[in-house]
Amino acid sequence: MRVYLVLATREARERIPAPAFRAARRAIHEAFPVPSDVVKAVEWTAPGGRVALLGWTNEPEHELLPETVISGAAWRLGYCGYLAEPKRDVDLLLARDDLAATAAELGGVFSIFRAGTEGAEAATAMARVCPVYHAEARGLRVIGSRALLVHLVAQAARTDREDPEVDIDVEALHPLVRHGFHANDDTPFRGVHALPAGSLIRAVPGEPTVVRRQPSAPARETPRDDRGRRELVRPLAEALVASAAPLARHQDPVRLALSGGRDSRLMAAVLRSAGVAFTATTHGFADDPDVVLGTRVAQALQIEHEVELTVPQERKDFVDVQHPFSRTHDIIRMCEGMNSAYESVNRYRPYDLAPRTSGSGGETLRGGFLYDQDDISAEGLQKRVRLIFHAAERFMTSAANERAAAEHRPWAERARSDGFDVLDKLYLHYRTGRWIVGSHTATLMNTPYYHPFFDNRVVREALALSAEWRRSEYPFYLLLQELAPPLAAIPPEGKRWRFDRGRGPLFSGRRAWRARAPLTANGGTSGFNWRVSFDQNFRDLLQEQILDGPEALFDIVDRDAYTTLLRDSPGRWTKQIWHVYTLSVLLSQEWRRPPPALSPVRIPIPG
Repeated sequence: MRVYLVLATREARERIPAPAFRAARRAIHEAFPVPSDVVKAVEWTAPGGRVALLGWTNEPEHELLPETVISGAAWRLGYCGYLAEPKRDVDLLLARDDLAATAAELGGVFSIFRAGTEGAEAATAMARVCPVYHAEARGLRVIGSRALLVHLVAQAARTDREDPEVDIDVEALHPLVRHGFHANDDTPFRGVHALPAGSLIRAVPGEPTVVRRQPSAPARETPRDDRGRRELVRPLAEALVASAAPLARHQDPVRLALSGGRDSRLMAAVLRSAGVAFTATTHGFADDPDVVLGTRVAQALQIEHEVELTVPQERKDFVDVQHPFSRTHDIIRMCEGMNSAYESVNRYRPYDLAPRTSGSGGETLRGGFLYDQDDISAEGLQKRVRLIFHAAERFMTSAANERAAAEHRPWAERARSDGFDVLDKLYLHYRTGRWIVGSHTATLMNTPYYHPFFDNRVVREALALSAEWRRSEYPFYLLLQELAPPLAAIPPEGKRWRFDRGRGPLFSGRRAWRARAPLTANGGTSGFNWRVSFDQNFRDLLQEQILDGPEALFDIVDRDAYTTLLRDSPGRWTKQIWHVYTLSVLLSQEWRRPPPALSPVRIPIPG
């Protein structure tokens, strides 16, 4: 994992103040969630001291990993994530003046930072999986890849303190309660914002800060004939194959989790088409549809396939889980308070060069939020858009709901003319662009991780197909026919393709699985949800940590409504309870200190 910070003064004759550098060197150990002794630093300051680029990494030196800071004739360059063709792409980024236009052409999953004697710039890709954050304080522009780092350096400039307090923007946190992530460009830290997807920020001393979005091409009209549709999908198929090229550079084969569902089978087809060495693994009981369909997919592709069969265990009376405070502390540190502790993310381990990938992001190929939207009437689409912004409004304060209404309003206007496009873009810009960031970061600190479905060129080619057509799953079906025709004939997840209006199931395994005799709960099956059980068995702890938590919490959470929720129906609102619990710990700022040694919580399993 690589972390970057760009500093640039607003005034042409000013120098970056020395305390800003000292604050950055101190803050990196809090903002970079790896042991301090594995972090290596690189710093470059332009002549005159008006611009600087700082980089840190915990990655080993290896030919497949870039230098932290790369030097060119006019620029110093660093990037998070990966580029599809590193040598060629780095040369372009160092040579060309227009960073936004250059970044729009590149494949990979990345954010780019570059600095020169005249100024500094940063750019995001279309999926924004690798973020850029920015702030300004007392004439210093601060741009970086970690929001907390940007905030602490900006706070140092604002307060003249090298170890400043964190200023939490409570009002901006209402989406965290609703969703467990930010559905806008805010962050928990006052004055720090995320750069939009596919955008550029430029900071030149003596000139105003520029934020410019690189627009995607409008969706092409969907042909009526099948030949025309195949031609329309072909550039996306080619982009998908090209997106897997970085994986082929590794000597180690890739391990792909193969469920037999839509996304994992397409990923298998992409990897095989790209000549990537990989093995497929499936986990489950022998009659689990994932195992049955995954095996069929592997046989059709003639690829190595390992099935890890689950066997029933002896009944357990309890399960031990990590204490909620420890879990929440870890996730706030990792995700910078932008994901709730309802999620699970990786913890630090020594860096491993074995490549990894997954089918994350496949929803973009199927219309984003449209992929599970059954009601596609104009009213149904508008209702879904409203729900995204107003979720959980029954236990939010009126001020929080007013803020949600203001954020919803421009999207609602757009939804009146094209609700399909709005639900597609909301998913890409905020679900993908904000929710996935924390878990992606947690992975990058441990290993090189590749996301072909989030690839910049793949996303741009996907957006060239209308959202309504992608929702039909027909483009997805045509991709399989283009890359691995036998896979298109295997039923996806036990159901027909959405565009297939035939009657009856094609594969009855899913129905049979659901009708089988219930398995003995062992704490690891879908029959036992430890989060729900935690809410039911540890209500007193929840009340202490939430209702008796920081008073600022109730600027956005209605105390009376939440008290009723905890008393009457905690299991129904499990996600929101974890979201609010995370927010309570975030506001307490106890996550800035090392966590106490807390024993696991023992949860009884119902008989």
